[in-house]
Amino acid sequence: MTSMWQQYKALAPRTRMYIGVGGMVFAMAGLYISDAMEERLDPARRQEIAKETTSATATPDGSIAK
Repeated sequence: MTSMWQQYKALAPRTRMYIGVGGMVFAMAGLYISDAMEERLDPARRQEIAKETTSATATPDGSIAK
């Protein structure tokens, strides 16, 4: 029974290169996607917007105060 490292080393150099480059591309795509999602779904910004929209309260005389 051979180890995973031995199986990897037994691959052709070009195949190992493709695996390495593929891993780097996958990692870069993950970083890009996570940054884009963070901009769109930023919890702090969403809470700030929600705070602004719900901060208006009615006063006893019927006017609305922020």
